[in-house]
Amino acid sequence: IFPFEPEQTIDETGIFKYYFVSPLEYGKSKNVNRYLVFGLASFCNHAEKSNACVEWVENEVGLWAHLIAQKDIKEGEEVTLFYTNIDEYADAQKFV
Repeated sequence: IFPFEPEQTIDETGIFKYYFVSPLEYGKSKNVNRYLVFGLASFCNHAEKSNACVEWVENEVGLWAHLIAQKDIKEGEEVTLFYTNIDEYADAQKFV
């Protein structure tokens, strides 16, 4: 987790492609924490018609990104997500 700070230039680095924000937080204010999610999600590629999605779950331990299959995925089949522009997060229904 790295907090939003106006002077940050994280969006101008290579890491920009790899961080997430909570759609619900971003819909209220663009000045939100960013989360780097490495693990299974880092192996997923983009597809317009993806076979998986990320579901954000917050509990007493923290904020979790759950990788959820949207259909049966065959052995050897690539797991894909629909990548989006961060400014489209205001329409959170589209991504969860």
